[in-house]
Amino acid sequence: MASGGRPRVGVTCSYDEKMQLYTMPRPYADAVARAGGTPLILPYLVEEPPENLAGLAEDLDGLLLIGGPDLDPVHYGEDPHPRLGEVTPERDRFELEVCRLALAAGLPVLAVCRGVQVLAVAAGGSLIQDIPAQVPGCLKHYQDAPRWYGTHRVSVTPGSRLAGLLAVTDLRVNSFHHQAVRQAPPGFQVVATAPDGIVEGLERPGPGFCVGVQWHPEWMWQRDPVFLGLFRGLVQAAGERR
Repeated sequence: MASGGRPRVGVTCSYDEKMQLYTMPRPYADAVARAGGTPLILPYLVEEPPENLAGLAEDLDGLLLIGGPDLDPVHYGEDPHPRLGEVTPERDRFELEVCRLALAAGLPVLAVCRGVQVLAVAAGGSLIQDIPAQVPGCLKHYQDAPRWYGTHRVSVTPGSRLAGLLAVTDLRVNSFHHQAVRQAPPGFQVVATAPDGIVEGLERPGPGFCVGVQWHPEWMWQRDPVFLGLFRGLVQAAGERR
């Protein structure tokens, strides 16, 4: 890995089949840049050779897994629930493989919304396919409020890496999901939950940086700098690796 320069953070993206466009919400890139990193969009290609993905992980200093559509439950051994939403097979394959390579290589990882679900499944965990149908008494986890506005509380485990990044253990977050982590993967800890018990934060203890959150800090940091701490932590870890 070359020394010097701004840390290079690979950022996953979506693909618009109709327009034939790769897309990524700008706030992710802005957050990485404000934190001191250089965001690099990672397009996923159909039938990309595995060796190309291995080389990609080696060329990055950090990885940011962003939000998006549902993850196909075939990847954690389940059939689809009736309320399963859109799935993107090529993106699933790409992100799961890149995530596994990043974990194996010790690459710093920050995972957001769908990203924390990808992280969990890549490492051997499972998901709730539809919160309203499968979690009695759940909160509303897909808000009808501005994207920057926090609509429910999250409790963060004191002493966790996530608590250190946020510098708080109780906060309000935005919410745009109907799936969530059900079973944390081996070697990971649940470090944040909503009042209804839904997993809101996951991390891998020990050396290295591997943190996932179920909310969308990229939409919140410009109004509340607490949330920029997640991106600063990723970029700092990426800089140390570089």
